[in-house]
Amino acid sequence: MAKIKQLSSLQQPLIFVSVVWLILGFLFVNYKVDDLRYEKYKDISTDMQNRLKGLIKEKQEATLVVSFAIANNQTIRDALLNNSISGLNLDKFSDELSKYTSLQNSWFQLSTHEGKSFYRSWTDKRGDDLTAIRKDIVEMVNNPAPTSSISPGLFNLTFKAMVPIFEDGRFIGTIETISDFNSVAKMMTQEGYETLLLVDKSYKKLLLDPSSKNYIGDYYLANSDINNQHVEIIKNITVEHVVNWASFYIDEEQEHLISTYHLHDKLDKELAYFVIFKDLKDIDFSDITRTTQSLILFILSIFLFLIGIYYFFYTKKQKEYIQEMNIHLEKKVQTRNQALIKQSKKLEHVSQYDSLTKLPNRALLINKLKRSIEKARGNKQSITILFLDLDRFKEINDTYSHEVGDTLLKKIADKLKTFIDESDTIARFGGDEFTIILNNANDTQTMELVANITDAMHDAISVDNLRLHTTFSIGISTFPQDGESAEILLRNADTAMYGAKSSGKNRYQFYNAKMTELAFERVLLESNLRKAIKENEFEAYFQPKIDATTQKVIGLEALIRWRHPELGLIAPAKFIPFAEDIGLIIEIDKWMMRVATAYILECKKENITTGKLSINASAKQIEDKGYIDDLKSFINESGVDTKDLEIEITEGLIMKNTAQVISVLKSIKDLGISISIDDFGTGYSSLSYIKRLPIDKLKIDRSFIKDIPEDKEDIAIVRTIIALANNLSLELIAEGVETQEQVDFLVREGCVNIQGYFYSKPLCANECKDFLISHM
Repeated sequence: MAKIKQLSSLQQPLIFVSVVWLILGFLFVNYKVDDLRYEKYKDISTDMQNRLKGLIKEKQEATLVVSFAIANNQTIRDALLNNSISGLNLDKFSDELSKYTSLQNSWFQLSTHEGKSFYRSWTDKRGDDLTAIRKDIVEMVNNPAPTSSISPGLFNLTFKAMVPIFEDGRFIGTIETISDFNSVAKMMTQEGYETLLLVDKSYKKLLLDPSSKNYIGDYYLANSDINNQHVEIIKNITVEHVVNWASFYIDEEQEHLISTYHLHDKLDKELAYFVIFKDLKDIDFSDITRTTQSLILFILSIFLFLIGIYYFFYTKKQKEYIQEMNIHLEKKVQTRNQALIKQSKKLEHVSQYDSLTKLPNRALLINKLKRSIEKARGNKQSITILFLDLDRFKEINDTYSHEVGDTLLKKIADKLKTFIDESDTIARFGGDEFTIILNNANDTQTMELVANITDAMHDAISVDNLRLHTTFSIGISTFPQDGESAEILLRNADTAMYGAKSSGKNRYQFYNAKMTELAFERVLLESNLRKAIKENEFEAYFQPKIDATTQKVIGLEALIRWRHPELGLIAPAKFIPFAEDIGLIIEIDKWMMRVATAYILECKKENITTGKLSINASAKQIEDKGYIDDLKSFINESGVDTKDLEIEITEGLIMKNTAQVISVLKSIKDLGISISIDDFGTGYSSLSYIKRLPIDKLKIDRSFIKDIPEDKEDIAIVRTIIALANNLSLELIAEGVETQEQVDFLVREGCVNIQGYFYSKPLCANECKDFLISHM
């Protein structure tokens, strides 16, 4: 008891210190993040102002350079000397400057050596004495020298450059270039900054005829293009606040960083204010995020360290106490430690070997293959790669359970090991795939091994009182002919295996360059499919379902077609399986749901009866965790009545993951949508599964319809399915019906709902509408 109290007295301070550390640490992190964000904003504000200053300086210099160029133009000099402006056309020069340089909206004025206006590019007025109204002209007449300034005038705040014009050393006049700030604002916009230019209110009286007529209070807004949202922000903050704040301002509501640059005249008097806006969403905070994460990691590390200390002392005292009370537990702890050591060794083995078959795994295989390649390259030997893929393994897994499939894989692995020498390697590459490395084997030896494996697979394999048959599709690549790296050899063997499987399974195939072309064709098909989704190349077709007793339409099945711009109309069988393989089927299914429901809603508006719309759901959709939520959202957005919808799923899909499928189907059913099992009779579902499913309808597969009423076995199967549907109170429909004899047989047996070419092929939207109208 004394030891327990001693332990408690140690725990409390440690826990207190740990909690205090954690609280103070996170308070520090919050403070540090705020400080880093402030510095970030400050740096960006400084960068914005520096960039603006640079642009202003560049434009001021450019204005002065243009003035020098004009001052040295002989045409200008001749015009002043001859007192004739007939040859002057500086308007055109201004247009060219606007088109090819940043000097947009520039104006020019020539004055005589006496300070009288000689030429203005913006007006025909000339001859007035400028010295009477402008001190800078008086200064130029008395002391001709280049000047550059920024000042408000009658119309706007402008850059102004004045350069004296000389002829043989004699002062004959002055060229004055004037340009506004719009190009500066545009260049700031190109670099991600929006600006508003406010002229100080002390200059309001000088702006007798302002260009824009826009003011915020007594501050003239000099921009030609004005962002009204930014103007409202300034008004809400107040313009006095904007022009007087020390550094920057964060507008949290509009998500802007706002900085004000103060423009001064030659006497350092406030002339104007550039209010610069930066969207907060465009600021990169990744460095702050990394710093924050590092700080949090440090704080948590110390916290865990303190907890570790606490735990260390706690376990130490507790262990002593327990040892005194229960000496025999020490042996159990030792036993547990030995078990952990054994488990550690087992885990090390698992990292390199497959836990199910005990064969080397993919990682170990690749390492061994790389070593074999290096050795074979040095000895000028060959290596043969066999890539084996079980045929129909997925069907066995889905039909009999994964446990049966795992047992089958172990027995097959044991068989394969009997054919391999110690110098060679067999590995489980993944799933139902095995790989064999044959070192320095010739073609005869390779073919003997392939024959032995093929012969061995002819015999049934017993698993849990089941006799299972499966075969291998085998792809073969050889070093160095088919590749000189492990990756290429495995890839080419895999490609050859797919060639063997595509040729009918239960066979082998050596790699050749043509297979790579086929692989590229698969890549091209994927690219075309993605393009088809993006550019809306799919079309919805509809096949009517008919009540044979009334000849009325009871529903439509939506079927997709791909209208390729070059290949024309492509049937689903050409691209749907591939879309399922690469995961694009969900996007295609969503497109089909959207277009097909829009079609029946359109028909309803036109009072055309469509019956229930059947839409096929792929395995990928049913397995998608977000499928039901997406379905609910679609129903709410589209406004479709769920009583008009029917989801069709295949019988094979039901057997893939019965528990999950039942859960999803119940959720669909709860939305008011009917459920039909497509291709019924082709799978392996039992009566117990059917009874558990929340379904409404069975669809007899076309494979049982095509040979009736001649084929007795098909007749028996159809009658059984009809009896099953009647006993379970399920609706029934037959697909693939093409003859009157088939219709008559089905109606006699009690299946009156018919789908097939006897009544109609799948129709495009317009043709389907005509069909519906004719059967109303």
